[in-house]
Amino acid sequence: MRFTKRDIIATTYVAVAAAVYGLWVSGAALPGLHSTRATGSLALALGFAASATAVVPTFAQLLRGNKLYLAITALVGVVAVVGGVLALAAASDGALAVMMLAMVGLWAIATVHHSLLAAPDTPRATRHLTWFSPRGPHPTGVH
Repeated sequence: MRFTKRDIIATTYVAVAAAVYGLWVSGAALPGLHSTRATGSLALALGFAASATAVVPTFAQLLRGNKLYLAITALVGVVAVVGGVLALAAASDGALAVMMLAMVGLWAIATVHHSLLAAPDTPRATRHLTWFSPRGPHPTGVH
């Protein structure tokens, strides 16, 4: 799997959001992040930042892409935003959990999708059959 620069940045944002949320859930929240709203605000901002860094350069390019991918990511994105808004408005721990699950899911879907698009000129059918050796990636069965 090959990560783009944008995916590395988005991964960092999502990892920080997950770490902040994990600390909050475990009762070891960072100073100033002891409430649902404070943790939710930071996690939501990091989620928006991750989304903004990982999207294609233009909206027109997005609309010309894979329609199933667009539909799934749009739906998961709406779930994340609604969860985030409810976490902030109602100080709902459950809504914050939903937002975090949706954020991590969206990150995973987008990262896999982007890495497949960024793969070298490997035939599409064998991209998932790649293993890595000290000499670099090789399709399964080729040594």
